[in-house]
Amino acid sequence: MGVWNALLVAHRHLISRFDADLRAGAGMTLDEYDVLFQLRRGGRPMAMAEVADQVLISRPSTTRVIDRLVARGWVERWHDDQDRRRVLVELTAAGRRAQAIAGRLHLQGIAQLVGCPLSGHDVEALTAALQALA
Repeated sequence: MGVWNALLVAHRHLISRFDADLRAGAGMTLDEYDVLFQLRRGGRPMAMAEVADQVLISRPSTTRVIDRLVARGWVERWHDDQDRRRVLVELTAAGRRAQAIAGRLHLQGIAQLVGCPLSGHDVEALTAALQALA
């Protein structure tokens, strides 16, 4: 139970801090950053369902996040010409810039909030153990 509790507390702490840092420094939520990151990583228009499978939030939440990103001009959305049931999304130039700014901030946060506290610990063993859970 100690490992489980520590994992839950660490997750809650890190997610809260990452979200607060992105809101303050980049004007976006962690969920918005996650969607932008997945679209950037995809490097091509992606189906909404594909994005939803990649992010760490529910499908309905993904739709709401994409709605906000479209409204901000960071993501473009359209129906697939080949299959009108499929909705495709892609980063705009403004979305790529916003993701790049937020990405630098997020990497700094990871270094500070994860890298520094784990310095001196067996990070490879921790990584392997967490991957076993995933």
